[in-house]
Amino acid sequence: MGLIRKTILLLLMMSLASCYTSKGVNYLQSEDQELSIRLNKSEYLVQPNDVLSVKVQSRDPDQAAFFNITTVENRNLQANPASLFLNGYTVDTEGRINLAIVGELEVANKTVEEIRNQVQAEIDKYLLNALVTVKLTSFKVSVLGDVKNPGTNYIYNTQATIFEALSAAGDLNISAKRKNVKLVRQVGEKSIVVNLDLTSPTIINSPYYFLHPNDVLYVETSKANIFQRNLGVFSLVLSAISTTILVLSFNSN
Repeated sequence: MGLIRKTILLLLMMSLASCYTSKGVNYLQSEDQELSIRLNKSEYLVQPNDVLSVKVQSRDPDQAAFFNITTVENRNLQANPASLFLNGYTVDTEGRINLAIVGELEVANKTVEEIRNQVQAEIDKYLLNALVTVKLTSFKVSVLGDVKNPGTNYIYNTQATIFEALSAAGDLNISAKRKNVKLVRQVGEKSIVVNLDLTSPTIINSPYYFLHPNDVLYVETSKANIFQRNLGVFSLVLSAISTTILVLSFNSN
């Protein structure tokens, strides 16, 4: 009977060890009721292989149409990543885009607003009172690991934070490691990997709080979750061992 009690006690301790506490799952933990944190914000600079949407509008739609690559056939297509790619300008390896009539423009290492001003100045040479709109349509972020809906999501905004990306992925599972979320970012011809602690309010001041296109977030699962998934196996093994020992003890008597 003592062995059975010890086995039950061991299983109980193992179950408690696999429990989660608020300290391990809450974001932005702080004892202060109000925090003021300065944002470390930097605008994204367009890079080769990015896709830009360039639209020209004027009082004469027929004249503006010469500068737009959207055709009558696909004008009514629903906006999706594929159509945005086909109807956009891909920045080539030299950092240029080729606009109809205007020709090639250097756009690499410039903000979207700087590119808009650049294109506007060129269009003003041909059209009077034209309006140019430039958007980055290749802003996608991949979230992998211990989240509810892992995958790649497109961001239809000029900026996105790490929490917005995780929200689009359905949030972290309770078993996810919030203190060690890995961010993989392409910088030039190399990739950097950064560990981020989502439980600390200082994450908001991190230069990686605002995401860049093609960023990848990887969320590790906790040891408690791995243990919990195998708890049934451990219980079965311990039960088998205790039963075997119990049978042997009876036989020896």
